[in-house]
Amino acid sequence: MKVLIADDDVYTREGLVESIDWEDYGVSEVLQVEDGAEALRKATIHRPEIVITDIRMPKLNGIEFAERLVAACPDSKVLFISGYMDVAYLKSAIRLAAVDYVEKPIKLPEMEEAIRKTIRFIQQERERHVLLDQKLELERTKLANVLRTQSLGGDEIRRICDAARFPADVSYVCLVVSRWDQEGQGWAITSPNDNDWGTYAPAVLTEQLDQNRQLMIVPLCSPNERGAVLHAAERLCGSGREIRIGVGSVVSHLDEVPRSFHESELALELIFFRHRTSIIVYDKSSWIPYMIKGDIYLEFYHYLKQSPNELTGWMESFCDRLMNGGYMPRTRVMSWILSFAHAMLSERGGVLLTTGKVYQFQEIENHLNACRSMQEVKQFILSICHAYQKEAEEVSPYSHVVRTVLCYISRHCSNADLDIREIADHVHLSAAHLGMLFKQETGTTMKQYLNDYRLELAKRLVAGEHFKMADIARMCGYASPGYFTKVFKTSTGLTPVEYRKKRCG
Repeated sequence: MKVLIADDDVYTREGLVESIDWEDYGVSEVLQVEDGAEALRKATIHRPEIVITDIRMPKLNGIEFAERLVAACPDSKVLFISGYMDVAYLKSAIRLAAVDYVEKPIKLPEMEEAIRKTIRFIQQERERHVLLDQKLELERTKLANVLRTQSLGGDEIRRICDAARFPADVSYVCLVVSRWDQEGQGWAITSPNDNDWGTYAPAVLTEQLDQNRQLMIVPLCSPNERGAVLHAAERLCGSGREIRIGVGSVVSHLDEVPRSFHESELALELIFFRHRTSIIVYDKSSWIPYMIKGDIYLEFYHYLKQSPNELTGWMESFCDRLMNGGYMPRTRVMSWILSFAHAMLSERGGVLLTTGKVYQFQEIENHLNACRSMQEVKQFILSICHAYQKEAEEVSPYSHVVRTVLCYISRHCSNADLDIREIADHVHLSAAHLGMLFKQETGTTMKQYLNDYRLELAKRLVAGEHFKMADIARMCGYASPGYFTKVFKTSTGLTPVEYRKKRCG
């Protein structure tokens, strides 16, 4: 706390400085001046919390100085001293809201009590400001949530806008911000004040959406101002922190804020798939959802079972398609990748030991969730593919003919009419001769293998939540959903629906 003493009498000034133990009052610096003009200049520079001023001084008297001080330094509190109890001066002091008035000759106890009174007044005012700021912040946080969800009517929203000092009749743009903590402890939410947002900073509404994301609602005087907001966002991304920002469209009304928010979420989601991209602005004209074909798992399962030497190349192509395609929900993609990883680890337990990345089956999902981009997901799943391919190459016991049969079955199992003759024709052998070779190497008949393959594939598809039961029946080559349910229950003791509920909890 700083104190400024303004008095043309040097003995009065020095007496106050030396007689009062200022440190006891929390005062770190006491400034002295001998006239009103110099007092105003120093007060403007040093912004003292308490100003003790004589009323009669050269150049500017105490009242004139105090009038200008109130305009220049409204937080400074004035304490008048004077040897003249002039009624006009007293009225001026009251008008200027002086905290106290001490007569000369100054009695030390009276001055110390006046100082204590002034300090109490300052503390009370600070506490009041803190409470008002907290109330304002609560109103602003509430408003951000209400605007995002439109959970209240228009009149109530406008009332909260007034209470939160937020403009209700301008344009708006939403940004969703995520920042990765450099220490790897998770996501750290940023603040608009962390960066130079210029005139926007005081007006920006923020809401912490979850541990990972923060919403910013920025009011704009005109739609053309979005460029300035984007420039501020770019500076934020260039501040040395791993920050990602999705930006929605500019909207013209409060009730359109949810649309801008949803678009900013979509934009942020797409950044996950774009390597080395920090900001994406939603553009409806180029926002095309990326569709993965329903038989993608069949493709994967084919390479898993019959062409493991090609699995890594297929997985790399699949990941590249995701990274270069249109929008697709990250949760859906991660579900696919997790299913692929589980299938490989279930098929070849030794993969766990050779990846060098995960050591327990349960760690896979945690590792995937920790990935900050699709590029990192790609690297992780490819490491599992490499390990799977290496182990598969070491243990493959079958001849070229049998491997060809296995490959053909995996590619065509969705054909309900697939039979032994068709497979035999494909390898240019008679059905009888091929059946004998197949059983010698595998220990089972081709028909039984085909049935087992279809059932195992069906179990994996049912265990997920991506497909309807009728689609699974078709994809696995069952003639009808009813027949599929009958075969499935005979094998597992559960209907497909019961099996899914049991596996998915």
